[in-house]
Amino acid sequence: KTTIQGKIQSKKRFGKSIGNHAPAMLVEIIHQKLSYTKQTIQKVNTITFRASQYNHMTDRYEKKKLHQRWSQIGSHLVQRDLYSAFLLMNSDTNLQQPNQDLCNKTFTTFLELHNQHIEDLKQVKKTFPLSMGIQQIK
Repeated sequence: KTTIQGKIQSKKRFGKSIGNHAPAMLVEIIHQKLSYTKQTIQKVNTITFRASQYNHMTDRYEKKKLHQRWSQIGSHLVQRDLYSAFLLMNSDTNLQQPNQDLCNKTFTTFLELHNQHIEDLKQVKKTFPLSMGIQQIK
């Protein structure tokens, strides 16, 4: 519809357009597609798991500020979100906490892949969002 001033007036969709783009909707779509192949999503309680705070080398939780995008793990500097994904990958079967033994076994491989990926990102002539923390290492 067009108003007298010539502006296109949007139609009321009662929040449906927002719902179609919401993160919960994405999870529901993935869940539905996985159900076709008899698979399920494994959900992690982020409050109890605290992946961004855990250090598997010291077996301690260290509170970090939200703007802190890099973590010191032993003598290595790793990107916080990639390290969180590493911890989730190496969680116990109940998905309540990281499995420290599994983390210790796979950390060397993770570190090699992490460093290679960061180097690849440095070579790209593109600006990344500050939330990635890539500008801090250039």
